Amino acid sequence: MKYRYQKPHQLLSEYVRTVLIVEGIAQAGDNKLPLFTSGMPAFLCSTLKTSHGINIRQLTLYGKSTPTDIWELKNDETIVAYFFKPFSLASFFNLSAAVIVKNPVELSKWDAHKTNALRTQLSYAKNTNEKIEALDGLLLHQWQQQQRECEIVRQSTDRIMIDSGKEVLSQILEELNLNERTFQRMFKKFVGVTPSQYRRICQFKLSFEKVRNGNFDKLTDVAYQTGFADQSHFIRSFKEFTDITPKDYKRSGLKRK
Repeated sequence: MKYRYQKPHQLLSEYVRTVLIVEGIAQAGDNKLPLFTSGMPAFLCSTLKTSHGINIRQLTLYGKSTPTDIWELKNDETIVAYFFKPFSLASFFNLSAAVIVKNPVELSKWDAHKTNALRTQLSYAKNTNEKIEALDGLLLHQWQQQQRECEIVRQSTDRIMIDSGKEVLSQILEELNLNERTFQRMFKKFVGVTPSQYRRICQFKLSFEKVRNGNFDKLTDVAYQTGFADQSHFIRSFKEFTDITPKDYKRSGLKRK
C-alpha cells in the first residue's frame, strides 16, 4: 500500500482539510495506515481496476470516522478520501448532522441521480487524477448549491469558538442578516445542537482550559474573561459539564465516570 496527501481544490479549501489518495499495490513496502484515517468526517470513494474496466466499490459519507478495515486495500484498488472540517460535511450534502453521525450514508441513498452520473464519470477515468476531477466536480456543484448554508455554518461556528460570550449570537444574526428562527433551524440541522448549546460548550471549553493551565489569579477572572455573568454562573456551568467545581478540580482532578 502507498498513499499521499494533496491540497483540496481552491474553492473547497475552506471546508476540506485534505485529500488522501491510497493505492493497493503488489509490492507494498509500507502497510502502515495513514495518519488521517479516524476522527474526521469524510467522503470516500473506492475503485477497483479489473480486466473489464473500473469497478466502483464504494461511495460513502462518514460523519464521524472511517472504519479501520476500509484501509486494507486489494491490489489495483484505489481510495480517494476527502476529509472535511468540522460541521462542513452535513451542510455540503444538505444532510442532518444527527443522521450522518449516527451511521455512514451511501451516496446512492443521498441522491441516486447524482450518484449514477458520478459513477459514469469514474468508470471512464483513465487515472487517479481524472477520478479526483470527477469527485471535485460533484463537490463543487454541491458547494454552488449549498454555498449560503455552508458559509453560515462555517462562519458562525468559527466565530462562537473564538468569542463565546452571550452577545455573540445576536451579533451573528446581524452580521449574516438572518432572522433568529432560520438561524436556529439551520444551525441545529447541520451542527447537531442549537446555537445556544454550542456557545455554552465553547464557553465551557475555554474556561476549562484556563482553569487547567492555571492562567488566573482568581476564579472571578476566569468567569469574566470567558463571558460569564459572574463567578457563580461560571461555577454552575463548570459543575454541569464535569460534575465537580473548579476549586475541587484544581485540588484533585476530574472524577472518573
